[in-house]
Amino acid sequence: MGTLVDIKSVSCYNEAGRPLFEDASLSFSGGERVLIIAPVASGKSVLIRMLAGLSMPDKGTVRVFGEDIASLTKDGLNKLRQRMGFVFHDSVLISNLKVIENVALPLIYHRAALSYEDAMQKAARLLEGTGFRGDLWGLPGMLPLYAKKEIALARALVLRPEIIVCENLWDGLTDTEKTGLSSLLLQYHKSNPGGLLVFTALSDADAPHVRPHRVIRIEGCMISEELRA
Repeated sequence: MGTLVDIKSVSCYNEAGRPLFEDASLSFSGGERVLIIAPVASGKSVLIRMLAGLSMPDKGTVRVFGEDIASLTKDGLNKLRQRMGFVFHDSVLISNLKVIENVALPLIYHRAALSYEDAMQKAARLLEGTGFRGDLWGLPGMLPLYAKKEIALARALVLRPEIIVCENLWDGLTDTEKTGLSSLLLQYHKSNPGGLLVFTALSDADAPHVRPHRVIRIEGCMISEELRA
């Protein structure tokens, strides 16, 4: 299938000027499940933020859906992000919005033709699909980590994105909880065979949860990759 992400000759440096990675080139295609394995402070979070247009490379280009991230206007970035879903490491939720409102927010913001009631119904269905069993109309601040990740994942899926990126999704979860979230994502990917799933992790231990087609490693400022069956 076609290339959805194309990273070409990219170099990134931290605030002290130390290279995170240099002259890195990668491409991700539709239909793939990709796992990026790297230790803390290795640059994988920077790589994820570049896909979202939240960070820019110091050198090189990052293209998503054929668009050079660095050349897009704010409106262009917003349109591109509607085709992507992100679950960041800290599973950030808006603390003064109810659980269901957190999930429905992208629909309300980006789908003007959809009524508020329809947006809420879709959000409720997605939360049910993740297995969330808490109060839909409660605030998320005091919820346990797993529940917050269920909410963040439902929000990431609500616009039916072509690319889903999950940063350290399994950190802090039990094996049962990891399996629950992973099964939902694998089912979504099966129903969207042209889509792309990108995960990050600290080690190989979580690879069985996603059964990746490719594993990308960031080690010592270098990026390498291997194919999986």
